[in-house]
Amino acid sequence: MHDFVETWKAIATAMGRSERWCRYMAQRDANPLPVFKVGGIVRLNLADRDAWIGQQREQTMARPPITLTITPADHALRLSA
Repeated sequence: MHDFVETWKAIATAMGRSERWCRYMAQRDANPLPVFKVGGIVRLNLADRDAWIGQQREQTMARPPITLTITPADHALRLSA
């Protein structure tokens, strides 16, 4: 078994996401998906993928939770003629 996947389709399958999402995440400036090219073929090491997912979880869990306050006025039905 290989320790890497090649092609955007295989990367998307390994990530459980779409190819479009993987390409977007690889191009973003902050903490991009760790893909690289070898001879023109895109590649993702599975160990790098696991480390990247761990970093994403840590960043998400470090954020304060979002709280919403809903008042009775928010539920009022507004009709206009």
